Amino acid sequence: MLSLLLAVAGIVTTLIHYANHGIVMGIISAVLLFVSFVLGTMGMKKQEKNGGLKTNMFNPALLGHGISSVVLIVCGIMCAIANIR
Repeated sequence: MLSLLLAVAGIVTTLIHYANHGIVMGIISAVLLFVSFVLGTMGMKKQEKNGGLKTNMFNPALLGHGISSVVLIVCGIMCAIANIR
């Protein structure tokens, strides 16, 4: 569940970073999303050891991992494009 909460916090800080282009908010959002990605991966590996991934019900580790990875990649590309001069 922590992975999902960190992914949501990362999205909020990413939106704030997008609005004000502050370096600190960009770093905070990247760290939150990366930690969410890692925790989601660890949660999925733990589930795999305990009998397999549960994909037919709400799985916060899987959801947090997916959200954080997509947002991190897309926003990283947007940041790189924005900084090309």
